[in-house]
Amino acid sequence: MSIEENKVMVDRVWQEVFNKGNLDIVDELYDTNYVYYGPGGYEIKGPVGLKRFVSGLRTSFPDLHFTVEDLIAEGDEVVSRWTMQGTHRATDKQIMNMGIIISRIADGKIVEDWEIYDRLYIAEQAAGGWIEKRMVGSIAKRISKGLPSSGSESPLLGK
Repeated sequence: MSIEENKVMVDRVWQEVFNKGNLDIVDELYDTNYVYYGPGGYEIKGPVGLKRFVSGLRTSFPDLHFTVEDLIAEGDEVVSRWTMQGTHRATDKQIMNMGIIISRIADGKIVEDWEIYDRLYIAEQAAGGWIEKRMVGSIAKRISKGLPSSGSESPLLGK
């Protein structure tokens, strides 16, 4: 396939699979030995695993929408820079995130994806302030034990 055909196929994944939830075309677009490598060592194997993932994602975010900001291709790889928006079903909060994924294509099918995005940012938006609460609690505990409250006073930093 040409570079342009690869880009069209990857854009089709975003529009049809992720935005519309059309799982019927996954087998057409993904190799049977497909592997997704995500943040934190997360892996998805095969078209069945991808269908399960997309289904769960769309259940958690019923109005899920990905906007493809950039599609850049060279050789057998297509890089997508995306923005995601959706309402988190459990909290009814609007969630936004951004990421980059590199898709490798062989024999007209996607064989692997390598993705990076900020999982903590999603959790913070859904849980509303839990990071700050955790940090304040940790600092308070350190102060009550007579330990420095900031990293700038940390013996590990040599200050």
